[in-house]
Amino acid sequence: MTVTTSAEPTVEELTVDELAARTGMTVRTVRFYAGEGLLPAPVRRGRIAYYGAQHRMRLELIRELQEHGYTLAAIERVLAHIPHDASPADFAMQAAMFTPWVPEPAEELDRAALERRAGRRLSRDDVELLVSLGVVERSGRDTFRTTPSVLGMGLELIELPVPAAVLREAADVIHEHAAAVAEGLSDVFRRGIWEPFRNGDTDQRDQLAAVVSRLRPLVVRGLVNAFGHAADRAVRRTVSDRP
Repeated sequence: MTVTTSAEPTVEELTVDELAARTGMTVRTVRFYAGEGLLPAPVRRGRIAYYGAQHRMRLELIRELQEHGYTLAAIERVLAHIPHDASPADFAMQAAMFTPWVPEPAEELDRAALERRAGRRLSRDDVELLVSLGVVERSGRDTFRTTPSVLGMGLELIELPVPAAVLREAADVIHEHAAAVAEGLSDVFRRGIWEPFRNGDTDQRDQLAAVVSRLRPLVVRGLVNAFGHAADRAVRRTVSDRP
């Protein structure tokens, strides 16, 4: 349902059935998220509850985060940054800041499914090495989370004639410096994009949200390119230092 008056902009008003249909969820799922406090309270007229754009956008973000492997607790932390009364433009901007950088959804696999994905038997040492390299993440006693591309990369690594200790040490270096880069980029985005938006220094919110979303793959490509150049320089220095 859409309500329009000559003095007011178009406003979404959806029943719970219409909201579920619009977001591709069941009514039961919508009510579950509402019960968990992930949705603001609807507007009630008599016995009927009406939901608006803020409810629809939150449900769409919840679905996207779930597809990327976010747990309910992690989704709650993301949504905690977005006020219930955020306007559609505010929501779009904040959602763009907090949605995942990794485009490929993670899968949850038990040991048998992990081996089917790998296409071969995995020993206990194989699994422990994949976990220590950050290729798979334990989500339970014998369940794991990973993505197809990352798993494929990890399997290629452990099949190389390279000692496991060397692979683990290399992974530690990558993770340590990746965390530092992520912290630095987060600080740049916070000061250059988020704080001006929050302080009202810009009114181009829709445009900023689109810029943030587009910026992510460009930053990733820039990181890969920068790493390639840095690795080339490191190799050249190593060779030139040889006696």
